[in-house]
Amino acid sequence: MAIQDDKMKPLYVSVLEYLEAQMVQDPVYSWILDETRVRGVPEMNITPEQGHILNLLATLSGARRILEVGTLSGYSGVWMAKALPCDGKLITLEVNEKHAALARDVFERAGVANLVDLYVGPALETLKTLQLDGPLDMAFIDADKQNNWNYFSYAEEHMRSGGLIIVDNIFLNGRVVAAETDYMRDLDNFNRHVFARYGSNVVSIPGYKKEEDNLDGMLIVRMP
Repeated sequence: MAIQDDKMKPLYVSVLEYLEAQMVQDPVYSWILDETRVRGVPEMNITPEQGHILNLLATLSGARRILEVGTLSGYSGVWMAKALPCDGKLITLEVNEKHAALARDVFERAGVANLVDLYVGPALETLKTLQLDGPLDMAFIDADKQNNWNYFSYAEEHMRSGGLIIVDNIFLNGRVVAAETDYMRDLDNFNRHVFARYGSNVVSIPGYKKEEDNLDGMLIVRMP
């Protein structure tokens, strides 16, 4: 599902570059991406545009307690943590210790380490024992896609009314549109379930990662 049109692809990339040029630049984000590459951590971070969206959503919702499933390098976590008040908390879960080690350094470098609780281990196991001191205001799910149902269910159960649940990679480069495998059909069913259940309280934002020639998107749900 890569963008193949010889005219549309350059145009779309130029629009993304135009938008990127207008956004406020913080050198810490470039450092994170460079360090991700240097340390051999998968370069699967969200885009800067998505980072701005997460930061704005956290700000607009007045989020004080955010759950992130899938820390990776800490790139998305910094975007959200920077929107938290001084007594806020980002609870982020990562299965891989190598990724978590980078994320710890990233949170320190970005000046948000005091706002972050990082847990290492399988997310489903962590969620079983996680002790929250109140309802969640926002959740960002960006981990193993076959467990989207489980992560989303947890967020539903622990989210306050008016809180936001965001799920990344809902299109997987367009492969869910004409799902040909059980894995893709399961993701398609998940998307359809969320849209059917939440109606006007759910929206998707398609996005394009020009470095990967990858069309994907985020699902955003406001809890009734």
